[in-house]
Formats: sequence, C-alpha cells, structure tokens
Amino acid sequence: MNKGMKCFLEIIGVAIITGIIAMSSPLNPYLDLPLSDLEREILDIAHSVREGYLAYVELDGHYGPVLYEFFGLGYLLTDTHIIQFIMETVVIFIGVYFMYQTAKLYTVDILAMVTAGAISIFAWGEVTNAGAEELTFILLALTGYHFARQMKEGYLPHLTYRLAIDAGLIFFLQPGYIFIWIVLIVFLAIKFKLEGLSGKKYAGYYTGILEGLLTVGVPMGIYLFYFKNHQAFLSKVVLYNFNNMGSFADGLKATVGSPWAISVFVFLLVIIIKGLTGNNVTDLCLWLGFILVAWAVIALQGDNLYTYKVMAKALYVVPVASLLSFVGKPQKDTEIFAEAKE
Repeated sequence: MNKGMKCFLEIIGVAIITGIIAMSSPLNPYLDLPLSDLEREILDIAHSVREGYLAYVELDGHYGPVLYEFFGLGYLLTDTHIIQFIMETVVIFIGVYFMYQTAKLYTVDILAMVTAGAISIFAWGEVTNAGAEELTFILLALTGYHFARQMKEGYLPHLTYRLAIDAGLIFFLQPGYIFIWIVLIVFLAIKFKLEGLSGKKYAGYYTGILEGLLTVGVPMGIYLFYFKNHQAFLSKVVLYNFNNMGSFADGLKATVGSPWAISVFVFLLVIIIKGLTGNNVTDLCLWLGFILVAWAVIALQGDNLYTYKVMAKALYVVPVASLLSFVGKPQKDTEIFAEAKE
C-alpha cells in the first residue's frame, strides 16, 4: 500500500471513531442530550466572558481561562452550540489521532486503531458531561505521544517544545494537574542525561521546555494582566485548586477501581515477560512510572472522582498496545519517524 493511501485510511479510521464519540456529546445539535449542571455552569461563564464580563472578578469560576475561552469562542458567531460542537469534534479528532500514533509505536497499525478506538469511545459521555476533563483527556493524549516518542527515540527538540506547551496549557486549564507534567519533564531530563546527551543538546532540552512554557505563558499573562484579573486568577483558580484537594485514599480507590486499570496490572506482566525475553523495557518502565504519578496526582483532585477516573483512560494506550504487540509487533514507519533529531 502506498504512503498516500495509507495516510488516507488512517484519517478515515480516526474520523469514524471521532464521529462515534461525537454522538455522545451534549453539544451535538442533532441529538437532544441534556447538559450536566457543571457543564451548563461552564457554558454560562463562557457566554458571559464573550459578553465582556471579567472571569474571576465579575464571574465566579475555578477553571483556567483556557476552558472558558475555548467555549467562549464558540459564541462569537451564534448563541447556539453548533460552533462549539465543531470545535469539540476537531479537538477530539486530534486527541484520537495522537492516541493512535502512540499505539503505533508499540503494535501494528490495525491494532493501534483498535486501541485508540476502544479507549476513547467507551464512557466518553461521562467525560463530556464533566468539567474540564474532556480537554484534560486530550492534553494527556498529546503528552503521551510527545513523551513516548522521546522515550523510544531519544531527544527530539520539536516534541520537547510541544510537551512544554502541553504543560503550559494544563496549568491554565486545571493547575492541580501540572505536577504530572513536571515529573515527566524530570523523567526525560534524567533519561537524556544517563544516555549521554551532549552538553549543547542537553542545554537545548531545557531551552525547549522554557520556550514551550513561554509560548503559552506570555499570551496568557498578557490576557490576565490586560483585563486586570491576574490576582483573581491566582486566588480563585491556582490557590483554590491547590487548597481544595480531595482525600488521597478515596481518590486512589476510585481511580484504581476503574475496570480500565486492570490493563496496568497486565502491563506489569508484559514488562516482566518482555524483560525476561531480552527486550529493552526502559520505555515501558518509564510509562508505568508515568501512570503511577498520574494516578497519585489525579487521586488528589477533589469532587467528581468518577469523571477523573474516566479521564485517566488516556494513560492506558501504551499498556493495551504493548499487550497487543504479542499479536503484532510495530513496523517502523519511515513517514512517521522521518522527522530529524535536530
């Protein structure tokens, strides 16, 4: 199969999965699905922001401006949810596509598509009816790809930059989750150092992280200072999220209690088997560390623990794909891996 046809079929596959997911969205104008109270509150705040009210000053809310501005942009052309639904569909497509690309690093294409579809489709409606978990799910999917590629291939400047952008976006979406990204950045820094990355390239890693954070932080800072709601953002979003953590024991019980969490215990067996058969399992061990850190951070978030549990499914791409690698091992696609390690 030629490269163009293969790419076309991949896009079609991801589009089909996206279409199935979109059927469960309350924003879908063709279905009469009820909005949750929390989602209605978010949309009300987003609409008020578009009307000129100041978030965190004239409006109450505990999510970052990324969430309110995202949904607020959908009100620019109409007061209906049609534009928001289109935006949501595009974002979902991107998330599913990168979950598929992550799975492709560990198993054959068709099984990678099955992995991305199964993880993203089931229980998606629970995510869309929550707060910012839908966008957090997408950021976890993007981060997973940016992290997995560098675990397997080493330092890739463009992916380091994008990883830092993910970190910046999560801080201005749900600050309580930023610790996941901090640990991932440290993981990679230690890995590259142990691999003997040269001084100039190793310094470039930190430069890429700084550039990515500035890419998000500068416009967000200008936005907050221009509208004079930076102090309210710090108190009502950042400090609020850090000061209102939930019970770690209850949160961990809910997260680990998910049926999807079984894949992590199977993943541990996969790592042991692959290690005993002479495979390099460093990247798999680091991904397991990623999951454990994310579980701990997610467990500390308060309130809607069930939706946090569903959101955590984005972490299970590699465990499922690694298990399926016993059925079909990945073939290194020259189109995907052609990006130079600059």
